[in-house]
Amino acid sequence: MSVLDVLWEDRDVRFDVSSQQMKTRPGEVLIDCLDSIEDTKGNNGDRGRLLVTNLRIIWHSLALPRVNLSIGYNCILNITTRTTNSKLRGQTEALYMLTKCNATRFEFIFTNLVPGSPRLFTSVIAVHRAYETSKMYRDFKLRSAVIQNKQLRLLPQEHVYDKINGVWNLSSDQGNLGTFFITNVRIVWHANMNDSFNVSIPYLQIHAFGASKTAQVKVLATKPEFSLDDPHGGRTANSTGCSLTSVLIHTLAYTRVPPQINKKQINIILKYS
Repeated sequence: MSVLDVLWEDRDVRFDVSSQQMKTRPGEVLIDCLDSIEDTKGNNGDRGRLLVTNLRIIWHSLALPRVNLSIGYNCILNITTRTTNSKLRGQTEALYMLTKCNATRFEFIFTNLVPGSPRLFTSVIAVHRAYETSKMYRDFKLRSAVIQNKQLRLLPQEHVYDKINGVWNLSSDQGNLGTFFITNVRIVWHANMNDSFNVSIPYLQIHAFGASKTAQVKVLATKPEFSLDDPHGGRTANSTGCSLTSVLIHTLAYTRVPPQINKKQINIILKYS
């Protein structure tokens, strides 16, 4: 099972989840908590609590906590305000949210029962905007603007730990020679002949490591297959092995969920270090 199979909170809309699924997962942070929020669309007249985390919005009824919602930010298509009729507040301004999950669209309307408080709008809209502008930390990206003048364009608080030349991308039959960057949040590869032919793979997306049949060592990361090979002798096998060990360590530390690695594969990765 990959990390993304486990990490569902920001990529799913769920109704009436268990108390365990209501809890924050490792890496999920509670940002705001509003105690007088009505789910006007689905539970009109029912006072509830709205929790805003860095991955999702959680609403639950105060009277019946098993009546709840979990809305991942990745499912949100649009957030706006509109006038609605609330059983508890009458005609008032509410937060309208359009979402899409597994080809099904859902509408949600949340009303703040505290008169004159803009907190519902400011908290949800600000956190969702922050999520939208930080997708490069989480999402697999192909042919994006990550390379400028042969150098990696760093994200805020991103640091490059290693840069390896002579890395073959074996996702095609022919293969492409390029350069490999290892940072604290992702690995990035680009072709030496064409900077726009690149891939950015956050550690959250890495699901397996293994030994190569065509070169000394490789890393399997989602679909592209990367083989580290230095035909010109620019780097030693020892330094290449240490760099791959660094990828493994950062994947484990960043995701807290080990990728599918057996003992034999670990030995193959570590044999040059």
